[in-house]
Amino acid sequence: MLCQQEIPDEAVVAAWEQASGLFCLNAAPARRIAVDPDLAIVNRFEHDALAHTDGLVALTLGAEGAVLLENGEEVARATPPRVDVVDGTAAGDAFAACLVVSLLEGRDEEEALVRACAAGALAVSRLGAQPSLPTAAEIDAILRR
Repeated sequence: MLCQQEIPDEAVVAAWEQASGLFCLNAAPARRIAVDPDLAIVNRFEHDALAHTDGLVALTLGAEGAVLLENGEEVARATPPRVDVVDGTAAGDAFAACLVVSLLEGRDEEEALVRACAAGALAVSRLGAQPSLPTAAEIDAILRR
């Protein structure tokens, strides 16, 4: 399950309590919340505001890429492919969705992070929200170049 904090805290807490598998939280907008996600996805500001620091944390760094931390220790780092930036809308959503899907597919943490950075890069190279979200084939293609 992937939640983000643009919904009421009560909904996030209820989803966490009912989750039977992997529970991921995209902690935007940043605020402390009484859940313990298996994976937290945060930017620098959200990382500082998040109470949860144990477990797996994907720290996004914009054009610099992202770092995956496990119990505070870096376990993977990735940089996005170079693209012409057009619109930042949905870049974080693309990153989060791709990271979660990649982990659920059984990819190792480094490969999942690389794919997530590629998804975010593709999203910023296009206009809009939904139209900017890349397919798996598009992610594969940009990683091959």
